[in-house]
Amino acid sequence: MTVTGEICTQSPDEPFGLYLHIPFCRSKCPYCDFCSFPHPDAGTVDSYVHEMIRRIRAAGEAHIAHHGAPGLVDTVYIGGGTPTLLTPAQAERLTGAVRAAFSVLPGAEWTVEGNPATASREALAAWRAGGVNRLSLGAQSAVDRELKALGRLHSWEDVCRTVADARAVGIGNINLDFMLGIPGQTAPSLGQTLDRALALAPSHLSAYCLTIEEGTPFARRGRAALGLPAGEEAAGEAAAALYEEAETRIRRAGYEHYEISNYALPGFRSRHNLHTWQDRAYLGLGVGAYSYYEGVRFGQSRDLPAFLRGEDITVDRYVPDLAGQREEYIMLNLRLSDGLSEADFAARFGEDFWESRQSVCRPLLAGGFMVRSGGRVRLTEAGWLVSNTILADLI
Repeated sequence: MTVTGEICTQSPDEPFGLYLHIPFCRSKCPYCDFCSFPHPDAGTVDSYVHEMIRRIRAAGEAHIAHHGAPGLVDTVYIGGGTPTLLTPAQAERLTGAVRAAFSVLPGAEWTVEGNPATASREALAAWRAGGVNRLSLGAQSAVDRELKALGRLHSWEDVCRTVADARAVGIGNINLDFMLGIPGQTAPSLGQTLDRALALAPSHLSAYCLTIEEGTPFARRGRAALGLPAGEEAAGEAAAALYEEAETRIRRAGYEHYEISNYALPGFRSRHNLHTWQDRAYLGLGVGAYSYYEGVRFGQSRDLPAFLRGEDITVDRYVPDLAGQREEYIMLNLRLSDGLSEADFAARFGEDFWESRQSVCRPLLAGGFMVRSGGRVRLTEAGWLVSNTILADLI
C-alpha cells in the first residue's frame, strides 16, 4: 500500500492475503469469545459453504471490475471456528473457488486451522489436495488435566496423531498453538508441555496468555473460582514468569522469537499474519471476518442467519487518516523482532520517528526496553512484556 495525502491506496499489482472464516465448532470452549457456533447441523454447514463460495466469486469479480485484473493473493488462511469440521468435498469446493476467483501466486502459503479432536487424515488430505501446505493446530497444552480445565475435547495423544497424519498427506509446515496461564498450570507443567511440543519438531509455535473475556463462561465463574491470581499485579507477574519460561525454552531449541507471541524456525514465519503485523492488505470473507483492504478497515457482522440469507452487513468500518495510519504502523511493527524502519517511517509519514519521540524513547533505551541500531527501532524481550504501556506512550 502507498500513502497519498490522507488515504492509503492499494496498488492493483500488490499481493494481498485472503482470510476465510469457518465459524463452526463441535463445542465452544469456555474461554472463547471468537465468532463461532457449536453443534452445527450438516445442512447449515453446507449452506454456509455455498454462501462462502458465492461471496468468494463476488469478491474476485469486484476486484477485476475495479482493477481490470484478478486479485493477486500470496497467502490464504482458513480459520475458525474449526475448518477441519468440513467434509473433504466441502474443503475441495472452497479451495477450488479461491483458485477460480483470484490469481493465487506460485508458492503461496495456504494455512488451515485444525482441532486435534476433529482433524482426520481424510480431511487433511482433502485440504492438501486443494493447496493447503500449512496446518495451525490448537494444541493449547500437552498436559491432559490442563486441556480438561480449558474444556478442550482432545488429548495430547490426539495432537501427536494429527501431526503425524498431516505429515503423511504432505503438510509439513505445522504450527502448534499453546496457552500460558491455564488454570492449574505451573512452570514445571509448562516445561512438560514445551518439551513434548518441541519433540514433535513443528516449524512454528505460538504461545498466548489466557485472557478472561467478558461474556464467556470463564468470566462468569471468575478468576478466584478458576484458581487464577485475582489481583492485576499478581496476574501480571504470574503471566510474565510463564512467558519468560516459554521464551527461554523455545529459543534454546533454535526458534526465533520474531513476534510477541510467535516463534519460528528460520524461513517459517507466518506469512499470512505478517500481512497484519506489517500493515499490509488482507481481505476477510465469512461471518465475523475482518479486513484491511483498499485502505479501509471493516468487519462482517456476526449475524449468521443474515449471512446465510446473503445480506452484507458491514461493521466497524474505518478509513484511517494519516495520523491513524501512523499509530497503527508503530503499534504493529513494534510487535515484531525486526522492529520499525526509521527510513520507511519517514518516507510514509514525513516525520523522524526518533527525533519526534525522544522524551519517550531515550528512557526506554537506557532501561533496556528498546534498542536502536541499523536504522531500526526494536523493543527488547523486556519491552515486549510491558508493550501495552510503551505503545500507549509512543502513539
